[in-house]
Amino acid sequence: MTNKPFDTELIPKENFREMIKQKNVVRTPAGHGGIIHEVKRILEQNAATLDAIAIKLGIDRKTVYNAINHLKQRHNCKITRYYNPKDRKHYYFMSELNETV
Repeated sequence: MTNKPFDTELIPKENFREMIKQKNVVRTPAGHGGIIHEVKRILEQNAATLDAIAIKLGIDRKTVYNAINHLKQRHNCKITRYYNPKDRKHYYFMSELNETV
């Protein structure tokens, strides 16, 4: 397996500039983890359970729950929890602020 320049922790400066221009990276203040943005990215594309997000990101369920609450309170994201009786699981769904579901 060959490593591409962006698969390592050392990324050439010009490659990273290009990643910034293409919005492949997210700017975060010091001290805040990227988990919040990873959870947001998942919920922008899927409805998901806490377990599914936790397994996908390799983190604890409580961390996912805290990230969802952070997104709701600090990032003003509209995230609603729904129950699916077919599989007896709760799903988190992020809708647009002006969208009614």
